[in-house]
Amino acid sequence: MNHAEIARIAFEKREVATNKLRELTDRVGKRSLTSPERNEETRLLDDIKEDDDNAKRHIAASVAEEMAMRVTSPLHEMGTTRGLSPNRSTVPGVSAGEMLSRSISESRGITTTGTGKAFSPEETARNFVDLLAPQSVVMQSGVQRVQTSAETYAFPVIRSDFSAGFVGELDDLPTGGFGADPLKVTPKKIAAADMLANELVQDGGSSFLNPVAKSLLRSVALGFDREALVGTGAGKGFTGIAQTAGIQTHAVVGGLKDLDPFVTAFGKLEAANAKATAIVMSPTAWAGLMALCEASGSLKPLLSESAGSPTAGIQRSILGVPVWLSSFMPDADILAYEADQVFAVWRKDAGFQISEQFGFLKDGTAVRAIARAAIAVPNAAAVCKITVSA
Repeated sequence: MNHAEIARIAFEKREVATNKLRELTDRVGKRSLTSPERNEETRLLDDIKEDDDNAKRHIAASVAEEMAMRVTSPLHEMGTTRGLSPNRSTVPGVSAGEMLSRSISESRGITTTGTGKAFSPEETARNFVDLLAPQSVVMQSGVQRVQTSAETYAFPVIRSDFSAGFVGELDDLPTGGFGADPLKVTPKKIAAADMLANELVQDGGSSFLNPVAKSLLRSVALGFDREALVGTGAGKGFTGIAQTAGIQTHAVVGGLKDLDPFVTAFGKLEAANAKATAIVMSPTAWAGLMALCEASGSLKPLLSESAGSPTAGIQRSILGVPVWLSSFMPDADILAYEADQVFAVWRKDAGFQISEQFGFLKDGTAVRAIARAAIAVPNAAAVCKITVSA
């Protein structure tokens, strides 16, 4: 008996237990459960959960076997789709709604032609973060993305460089000088959850689930941005870019009157062998800069927003460096950093999770989006925080 057959038997047993639970609910009506009835309800719920877990386990094993067969296939090694490299994934891009819909189908064990399109956990996490990234200012700014299955991820922090010098032929090469320490980062959980009516889930399909899934993704993205920018590391969050120890700072007294503070900040980054590739500030701070004029009495603005192409939308920049706006940034703080020197660490278990157990008696489906992430800045000198005071 293969894994698919075992899963089918588990679904049949689950259906029997579900029907018995419905009969019990109808029989009880609105009155309180008696002690034997409560024991029967508990037993049936336990049976349903056990059958669910059993079915999911064997479905995962069946998918793993199928993927293993595909990997060892000569056609897979050669690339079965014209124009694709042999190792390139052929999983098509999906919308947030399609991804959530597949998660619901997998949780219910619906074995249809779509089951073959189920994602592996790593693919799910990658697609989840891909869909989340456009809604995150930090991810959009170009920071590097690292995915890991480890609870803690370590970055090498270089304290001193290697010693180099001119040597003659057959002379001993210069050694020493290099020093590095590990920077350990622990991704923290970010989650959003709610209950959906089964009628809407079943009737609406992915078209209904798309705005729901996008809302969940947006909530997780905003939670990530808040911590990634200004998190202090207190409580259950992580330390953000602005609070990272060792970053460079530049104080401006009297408010922003010109672009000189940005010139100074960029110069500090250049002195540390870094380059400003992203600026993040609050919408209020940007509005203040937009109100500045080239000279006293002039009506010509110092800055202007480029309309860009029809698909690119409005493009903001200061001295050629892209500007990103976030409501989580304090009006008095502006970050300038080299995005390649900032790392967003995401655990590979990110994705949507579904449960019908919690909402069984309400005919609902519980949906949650969970990710574990953190920000790491191994080279703190690649960040400069401009602090503006009156």
